[in-house]
Amino acid sequence: MNRGFVYKDRVPAAHAGASVVAYHAARFPHATSDIWTQALADGRVRVNGRTVTADERLRAGDALEYHRPPWNEPEVPLRFDVAFEDEHVLVVVKPSGLQVLPAGPFLEHTLLHQVRASEPSRAASSPIHRLGRGTSGLIAIGKSELARSELARQFRCFETRKTYLALAEGCELPPSALARHPIGKIPHGRLQIHVALASGKPALTRVRVLRRDAPARRSLVAAQPITGRADQIRVHLAALGAPIVGDPLFGVGGVPKSDAKPGDGGYFLHAAALSFVHPSTGRWIKLRSRPAWL
Repeated sequence: MNRGFVYKDRVPAAHAGASVVAYHAARFPHATSDIWTQALADGRVRVNGRTVTADERLRAGDALEYHRPPWNEPEVPLRFDVAFEDEHVLVVVKPSGLQVLPAGPFLEHTLLHQVRASEPSRAASSPIHRLGRGTSGLIAIGKSELARSELARQFRCFETRKTYLALAEGCELPPSALARHPIGKIPHGRLQIHVALASGKPALTRVRVLRRDAPARRSLVAAQPITGRADQIRVHLAALGAPIVGDPLFGVGGVPKSDAKPGDGGYFLHAAALSFVHPSTGRWIKLRSRPAWL
């Protein structure tokens, strides 16, 4: 059981005049109007710091709070290994199954919370980039304001170098390939997911086959994302006709093959190498990590 959480929002001008319950049901459709009505009756929804009725009308700029009571979070692996650390930068090896940032049912069972709670010197730490919940491997975390600002710039400008290892289905991939499939969003149940989409944003991944296992019909590949789209490697390998082994979501073509959620795991993808310029010393930092499944 965690300690609960207060979600905050502010009413945009376009929603001025909506009732409190109608606004919340439209803005947060994961809960029905009846659920929001009960939350209001329980005093867990507040407007400008005060409890209100379901039919009260909102004004532009109103400050909203939803006080979510404590809940049991799904069990996930919480232990992480440290690959590099000094006063500015922390790089950890995230296990598969651990979400990076709070969302959905995860609050304290996240890498962010576990890192901040692990040592006083990490209390203000923030991840600079993300890995999918089912993806394991190296992730950079800024401990100081300098590190958070400079590393974010390096990732934003594609100055860092990242290499992933993946087990891909089949043995038909060429020795090397460039995946150039644009990636865009489509509806997927109540969510939106990123897929290979002709009208999407440009995306580029270098792929190299390291080893082929003909009897098992799978290949070990190294993938280097040049751009930084969501689920890029999963989408691009699937678009090349070689989905990642165990991927419950992306099938051949880089599109959904089931109603699985993007965070569902079971696939073999590991952030195995990460290089960046240290924000304080200017030294080039090169780190490697071997996946548990290799």
